[in-house]
Amino acid sequence: MAPDFANVFGENEHGRPPEGREQAGPRMITLAVDDGAVVKPNERFASKLGRIEACSKHARDDFGRNLLHAYIACLTAEELRAATLLTLEADQVLARAFRTRLVRIGRDGSNTGELDKLSEDLIAHHRSGRRAGPRTESLLSAIYPYLSASARKILLDRWIDRGNRSSANRWLKAMAGDDLLRDVDLIWGEWLATHDSLAAKLFIQHASETRIAAALPELIAHAGEGWLISKAALKAPSLSEESWQAIRQKFPATYAYLCAKLARPLVECEAIAIVEETTGGPFGDRGLAVWSIGQMRMIEVLDQLSERYDDLLKQEMEMLMKGRLPSS
Repeated sequence: MAPDFANVFGENEHGRPPEGREQAGPRMITLAVDDGAVVKPNERFASKLGRIEACSKHARDDFGRNLLHAYIACLTAEELRAATLLTLEADQVLARAFRTRLVRIGRDGSNTGELDKLSEDLIAHHRSGRRAGPRTESLLSAIYPYLSASARKILLDRWIDRGNRSSANRWLKAMAGDDLLRDVDLIWGEWLATHDSLAAKLFIQHASETRIAAALPELIAHAGEGWLISKAALKAPSLSEESWQAIRQKFPATYAYLCAKLARPLVECEAIAIVEETTGGPFGDRGLAVWSIGQMRMIEVLDQLSERYDDLLKQEMEMLMKGRLPSS
């Protein structure tokens, strides 16, 4: 039999407890929030929360999830804000449903002032449970794009000031999509401090061409991924010979790729050497090197590689067995 959500907490069809029975309040209303104060919803709010909690326990298919989202949509803006705090320790189905509702409100552009208030509440909220902390940060990240500039600035400062990797990543991801508050200087500072690839990616995406050219030696020296260097090099107005040689030494496949893209001559013996220095597979860039040679129409080099096919595979296996995985 399908669950009777309206009557799980002892209500009749008019929303009142049947005669002779006390109305059982939902467990959610006893959760401590706001530094120990207990939220006590009024009777109507408690009734809505009861329906939502009961429905969430059966929301394991599309129809159940549709019902759950519809029940949550019945909450007023103020009730939604309070219920979000009350359900930070709830099961995943319920927590995800509230998150979905908040993001939808943000996308629709309605009640964004309530989202600002929710952001303030989440920051001030005393988190005592195991789930509340991570879910608070996840919710703040989810609603960040829909907050006012002042509320977003508070979150950015909060994340970067916390000094841990998780918060720094949230800061970077929020900064990435925020045209108003994005600060290339701060992003570059994060790269210098952590050499985080996301910081490098954002810097390359948003810094000026001349700024990238000046930063390229630092990026080459400390980046661990060749694709970052190729993006920076293709955006820079020019590459010094020192940068070319540094790329050749550290990222051989990236060097071949840039030669193909920027029409830098590559002699046959060096093209073959680059293939020999790289490996294939998911962690190697031999495929990129061969692709680049093809783009430069070096057909004689491809012929030589074809003739040495078995030897190159054997050499690659030996490199992998020795634990040598090129960074390019």
